[in-house]
Amino acid sequence: MDWLSSSIIQLSAFCRDYLGIIAMAFTAVAVVISGRSLAAVAGGWLSRFPTLLRIPARAVLNLGLFGAVFYFVPYWLGSLLGYFNNYTLAPVLLIIIVCIGILSEKFR
Repeated sequence: MDWLSSSIIQLSAFCRDYLGIIAMAFTAVAVVISGRSLAAVAGGWLSRFPTLLRIPARAVLNLGLFGAVFYFVPYWLGSLLGYFNNYTLAPVLLIIIVCIGILSEKFR
């Protein structure tokens, strides 16, 4: 049982060094899973514009929306994951990865 706790601690310490990259990866996966629906909602709002204005407005809206997501969310997610100690970080990351896998199968 001691080898299990030491393995969890080592894995958590390894993951702690890369929390920024892990948070960016989780954000990218969340955008891939929910990006089509967010873009569809934004496109619904812009459907009343004439075509000449709709295309640049949609580009600006998508750039602003997804740019803000990729700028703010990884920092927040990385700081939230940083609150876990070395006994809980690796199991929490494992649970998040399993939940992402389940969601990706559901939305496939």
